[in-house]
Amino acid sequence: MPRIPFTTEKEHKGYLRVNSCGKQWLIDKNYVTERKEGRIDYSILYVLNGKGYCEIDNTEIEISEGNLILYFPNEQQNYGFIKDDNSVILWSHFSGTACETLKECILNTPTVITVSDRKQFESAFSKMIAAFYKKNEYSEMLCSGYMAVLISLVAQSSVSAVKNNLKFSNEKLDKVLAEMLINYNQPINIKEYAKVCSVGEDHFIRIFKAYTGLPPYNYQLQLRMSHAIELLENTPMTISECAEEVGFSDAAYFSKVFKRFTGKPPSYYKGGKNR
Repeated sequence: MPRIPFTTEKEHKGYLRVNSCGKQWLIDKNYVTERKEGRIDYSILYVLNGKGYCEIDNTEIEISEGNLILYFPNEQQNYGFIKDDNSVILWSHFSGTACETLKECILNTPTVITVSDRKQFESAFSKMIAAFYKKNEYSEMLCSGYMAVLISLVAQSSVSAVKNNLKFSNEKLDKVLAEMLINYNQPINIKEYAKVCSVGEDHFIRIFKAYTGLPPYNYQLQLRMSHAIELLENTPMTISECAEEVGFSDAAYFSKVFKRFTGKPPSYYKGGKNR
């Protein structure tokens, strides 16, 4: 009978499941992990003591104490530890619909995140590991609960870091918003706006969303729809002319987007019929 290889990698269609977790003292030898295809689940590696190293976009980055590296499914993993650093790590592999929270607030992974509330994070992590290895009738539920806390704290730490960066970017972001207001009907230029803020494109999208509550494309769409309503109500423009004025070359597509955004077709606002 062929031997079936054991693996902790699992996809979970439910809310949340911890596939594996643990605490490890990396003091007897150097450790290097290379997974070209990554794992099929999510991974968190938290440095409790010492430090580690990871490679992101061909750049070596230090993971210092109180920081973690987060990997989404199927992302290349490349990290290591040197024995002389006397590092201690906490790690977890997990999956489920609750992980969507991470996708909502963290656009680029792998990424290194500084945990803002280390005491609460480390406490929840240690309790989760203890519950995982206890293996009683409630351990799986308990593990999922602690993992949900960890996901929330990671998301909170990521958002806090972005907001802290905003104090250096408010003036530049206001300049971008003014530019978008003038050119709301033109194709959005993320590359140029990121350059105005002196950041990369992905980082710009993060700080923009934190500042306005919307990603740049959604923010521009909101501007377009607001102008469209004003034009439909207060000018003799046809729906096709209005669509072109606010940046849509296809009137039918404009009407579809307009209805999805406002809940009403453009004809509802034409000539102030909604009043």
